[in-house]
Amino acid sequence: MVSTLPPDERRALREWLAPDERARLAAVTAGPEGERLLTVRAGLRLLLGQMLDADPGAVVMDDGPCPHCGRLHDRSASSPAGRRLHFATVWQGDLIVYAVCRFPVGLGLAVTDGPGREAWLQGRKPARLAAYGEGVARGRCSRPRDGSVEYIVRYVDTAPEYGCVVSVVYEVPFYEDTSGFWAPSTD
Repeated sequence: MVSTLPPDERRALREWLAPDERARLAAVTAGPEGERLLTVRAGLRLLLGQMLDADPGAVVMDDGPCPHCGRLHDRSASSPAGRRLHFATVWQGDLIVYAVCRFPVGLGLAVTDGPGREAWLQGRKPARLAAYGEGVARGRCSRPRDGSVEYIVRYVDTAPEYGCVVSVVYEVPFYEDTSGFWAPSTD
């Protein structure tokens, strides 16, 4: 959670951002929300750097609008060595969730109306729809949708004190020469 980080650690996180990225993000929003956005982005860069085995400042993130249609497509990050991962980020208040996958991925977050199974069950649908909307809305300009991709929905176990439901939607490619969909391990 952002608010639990000491100010010096938040400042250190921002140092992972490229100077132009820091200036662009700071210009977009000011105040506490701008601080949160900078921290979210820096945390993402740090996570992607670790997963791509690269310096966080050297990671190239492609998450802007498409130059052809102006819509957002797949969010991906690549290392100088050419490794590539897909990512999604979602946050509400101080709660930040990241998803990193070998395939395009979407995230959904729904804050529940308190603890308990009923509240959690009521939060599942909004979280699932948000993740599915984000995951499916990407990639339509570059390739038409066909039967070669299946979208898998998973719910993430969250601690009850966070009072939220997190869902992940990711693409799983279908290969004709196999017995079905290739699904990454859920272990």
